Amino acid sequence: MKWTLYILCCLICAFAYSSVPVVVVPDEATAVERFAASELAGELGKCLGATPEIVREGAANGGVKLYVGATKAAKAVRGLKPWQTDEVFLKSVADGVVLDGDPIRAPIYAVDLYLEKYCGVRWWTSDAATYPKLSASPVNDIAIEYAPQFKYRETYYLDGFDPLFKVRSKGNFTSITRFLLDELKFIPPEMGGNHRLYFFEGRRSAYHSFFEILPPKVYFEKHPEWYSLVNGKREAKQLCLANEEMKAEYIKETLRRLREDSSVDFIQVSQNDWGGGCECEKCKAMMDEDGGAPSGPYLRFANDVAEAVEKEFPNVRIDTFAYQFTRRAPTKTRPRHNVVVRLCDIECDFARPLTDPLPPRKANFVKDLADWRRVAGGNLFLWDYLANFQGYMLPHPNIHIMAPNIRLFAENGAVGVFEQGDALCRAGSFATLRHYVVSHLLWNPAEDENRLIDEFLVGYYGSATAPILRKFIAVIDDAPRKTKAVVKCGHKGASFMTADDKLEAARLMDEAVAAAEKEGEAFASRVRRERLSVDHY
Repeated sequence: MKWTLYILCCLICAFAYSSVPVVVVPDEATAVERFAASELAGELGKCLGATPEIVREGAANGGVKLYVGATKAAKAVRGLKPWQTDEVFLKSVADGVVLDGDPIRAPIYAVDLYLEKYCGVRWWTSDAATYPKLSASPVNDIAIEYAPQFKYRETYYLDGFDPLFKVRSKGNFTSITRFLLDELKFIPPEMGGNHRLYFFEGRRSAYHSFFEILPPKVYFEKHPEWYSLVNGKREAKQLCLANEEMKAEYIKETLRRLREDSSVDFIQVSQNDWGGGCECEKCKAMMDEDGGAPSGPYLRFANDVAEAVEKEFPNVRIDTFAYQFTRRAPTKTRPRHNVVVRLCDIECDFARPLTDPLPPRKANFVKDLADWRRVAGGNLFLWDYLANFQGYMLPHPNIHIMAPNIRLFAENGAVGVFEQGDALCRAGSFATLRHYVVSHLLWNPAEDENRLIDEFLVGYYGSATAPILRKFIAVIDDAPRKTKAVVKCGHKGASFMTADDKLEAARLMDEAVAAAEKEGEAFASRVRRERLSVDHY
């Protein structure tokens, strides 16, 4: 009997040992690998009820092992192939799992993918997550080798500024527009860092650089010829891009700023956020050489600045706009290798996918996108608009178009996407849901958006509430189809909805609040926050 008990105790101990693996790092682990290991141990420990130990590979003994980073175990199964940007590699091996990736930051992505896809962890927001209870660490049938097409991924939501949540959401680019109320936080080096666009203090923005570099209050009185000729008169609206003296000063000021901030790897060279392009004969001649496209002179100017910048800052890229009056692609000029073109869809109808043929939306955006793909090649970024900037808390009928639009960007060769949402608060119009869905789609556009929406609704708002909120979203997204309304990113009120739709949406929100209150205050407070949208019709 004693012998039987002894054997049973040994089996129990063996099971307990195998259910909590060790996290193995290279003997000379990098800061990123050490952070990835701590992320894995800490988050997996919440599922197992015990935190795995982190050990160097040379000190690892028996048992289940989770190999993080460039371990010998990883090299044995993957070899020494060069990494693509942010590429991840997850693979089951005889004694555990290899979790590796592009050393800049992807070992962390590999760890987080393991936690998400195989352990069931979900990070809904920066302060809400779900950790399933596990009896052991998954080690079988694990195989992911993936490099994202979008090398630069940014979601402009309040939650997206939290460095740890940004990493878990696979974001790697940080810029800013004027609407941020808090101090901008960057991803620290041990968490992989982030691509950074130079920040102009005057406008509190990283974008629309012309008057940040050459402010009219400093230069216009002495050099009116540096500014655009409009209706026969020099006006402080844009710059005259044919003026060589202005260009020299612009380059000098750009270099000065880059010397002052060595942390950035992008800086904008771009038009102001309004019209007034130069109509002088030299600027017109440059446009004529590019098929009459105003983008021609602007891209040439960006190229000239980029050539000068590269001599002193070879790792800094110039970021320029194809925006409003410069949206049409030039026929001749091409961006230099260190110039990215950021195409913006601000004029479009955001109640329907960009490929939807229904008038009167600006259907030529899809043509412009295809033209810029041909012109910019692997230097094409997209700026997409997810929020209603005239009423952040109003219902906005575009949840169903996020995935098809992102896939369209991928199909047209974009390498970077900036999704501008609500950077001010979480209240109204499902800001947290939008961030969750688009973050996953920017990492992998093939993800099933309906699965992402459904799992978020259940995990964040509660299982009883989720189907009611699904009906609410359907009412909002279907409304413009009934009214034939065109919905821009700056609509006032909810005129795209009928009175009956407004009443039904309010009724569903009341039903959702009642259901959530039965599931707990955490769920209820989140649903009450979403209900604010129907108070702002």
